[in-house]
Amino acid sequence: MIATNTRKGSTGRLTVRANLVSVGIALVAASIVLLLYQAVAFRSALYDDATLQASMISENISASLMFEDERSTKDVLRSLGRVAYLQSLSVYRKDGQLFTRYAREGITPEEAAEGTLQSTEHRTTLSLDDVFVRAPIEHNGHLLGYVVLVATSDLVRRQLVQYACFLGVACLGALSISTLVMNRMRRRVSEAERELEYLARTDPLTKLPNRRTFYEALDERLASAKEPSRYLGLVLIDLDDFKTVNDTLGHGAGDQLLQHVAYVLESTVGGRAMVSRMGGDEFAVTLTSTWKRGAVAELAGEIGAALCRPAPLCGREINVTASIGYASFPEAGNDSGSLMTSADIALYEAKSRGKNTVVGFSAEMMDAAHRRAYLEAELRKAVESDALDLVFQPQFECGSGTLVGAEVLARWTHGEEGDVSPGEFIPIAENSDLIVLLGRTVLQRACVAAAAWNASCPGAAVRVAVNVSARQLRHPNFVPDVMAALGASGLAPALLELELTESHLIANRETAIDVMNRLREAGVLLSIDDFGTGYSSLSYLHAFPVNALKIDRSFIERIPEDGQSIVTAILSMAHSFGLHAVAEGVEEPRQLAWLVDAGCDVVQGFLTGRPMSLDQFRALVENEAFDSQLA
Repeated sequence: MIATNTRKGSTGRLTVRANLVSVGIALVAASIVLLLYQAVAFRSALYDDATLQASMISENISASLMFEDERSTKDVLRSLGRVAYLQSLSVYRKDGQLFTRYAREGITPEEAAEGTLQSTEHRTTLSLDDVFVRAPIEHNGHLLGYVVLVATSDLVRRQLVQYACFLGVACLGALSISTLVMNRMRRRVSEAERELEYLARTDPLTKLPNRRTFYEALDERLASAKEPSRYLGLVLIDLDDFKTVNDTLGHGAGDQLLQHVAYVLESTVGGRAMVSRMGGDEFAVTLTSTWKRGAVAELAGEIGAALCRPAPLCGREINVTASIGYASFPEAGNDSGSLMTSADIALYEAKSRGKNTVVGFSAEMMDAAHRRAYLEAELRKAVESDALDLVFQPQFECGSGTLVGAEVLARWTHGEEGDVSPGEFIPIAENSDLIVLLGRTVLQRACVAAAAWNASCPGAAVRVAVNVSARQLRHPNFVPDVMAALGASGLAPALLELELTESHLIANRETAIDVMNRLREAGVLLSIDDFGTGYSSLSYLHAFPVNALKIDRSFIERIPEDGQSIVTAILSMAHSFGLHAVAEGVEEPRQLAWLVDAGCDVVQGFLTGRPMSLDQFRALVENEAFDSQLA
């Protein structure tokens, strides 16, 4: 960077000098032209003046010459002493004989004798020699003789010298002014360039180097680290739940948090590494080349510990955590691209393991990343060709055991991989835009299936529940997609329930409330999935227009031995807000018995019904309808 600035400074100075030389050459050329012009003008003026003076003398001495009065002629010629340029004036008779002559004081006879009748007149030329002018002496049209006037060019030369000095001073002044102006312009241009360079390389919010500077520095450090036993590291930091801070406290608070994180990172790494902001809530730390193999892991751990400390924000302390992934050179890559990919894979792994986690890259992660990329491509083909299967897990009223609905679940059987777990392909879809297409497809097929099983049993009202991802919720066409699916299938809106994950609602609070209100107005049922695992709060339960809460299976699996207080609290909270409570993951009779006694509304799980195909579920609906008729 310093070398670049030095080169730019030298180039700027050379440019100024070149411009000054160009200006100087232009001024010299212009001065030469002006001098030549003035020389011609001065000499022309001298010739015209001398010609006029000779004509006046010839008129004044015509009578004296006619009467051969040399004395009177000399009296007239003596008046020429006031003419500064006159060197000599000779009067000749018409036969060429000298009549009289006047010479300025100091002019030798030989110099005065130069003005003869044979002298050639010097007209307007670039010559600086003396000017010779000849005028006839006439009387009534008769030639009496000639006047030959010799005018010296000394005055012209003096004027040209003065003019040249003036031009020289003017040129020097112009060059001085040009130098000042150019230097000032160069300084301003340099300042503007430095400012632009700073803006191009620096994140304006945190004042940290930006993504461009990060890659340049990484390349430089990799070049210097390619020696035996030299190590270099890269750490990527992604803040956990940053969008929640933005949505709950405002973007101003989010900016303050980013500035705080930048300060903490710089304070933690000191001079060991360069901290950069890659964009959004993602930061990168590039470790300086070192001899210590474990330096990268130590630095990543220090960063994780430093970011765990509460951050002062909006007059209060906020707990901040981050997912951190790191990679080391040369084990994780020999160039910036491969090293960055490795660190990014480690960061992905850290996010998948939960919040506030530090993960180092390993070869197994690269294999997993390749598998994710492969499965994503295959999943895209499967979704586009409608090759995924849908299964339906029944939901029953807890007390009466009446079938009330089914949660639709996607299943994928790959031609070579066999059955791919939803726990593997759903996260892959959620981390790409594929989840929007997958969710739209599942929604459409689920509505068609629900419309079919309700149509096959008149009077039945068995709803279908469909999970909605965060990306779907944020998509501008989500509500139109829901209404289009209902319209195309003919399913009543009250028989469609959309399950929204609790953490997704909090992370997209404003968008979620707007979308949910529009869906509720259309008659669609809404529920909060995995309730109790996120930011369970009375304030957002009051704000979100939901119909039901689904108690996460992690709480259900612990009852009746443990966890009764949590489940009881959730049931009480739901009923206080006029919401239904759905318990998922019910697998044991004693769990069901406890839920019945606790007043749970709806249950689903392997105990009451495993996920089944559409034909199987339709048969279950028909059996339920038949049994209700017999009853």
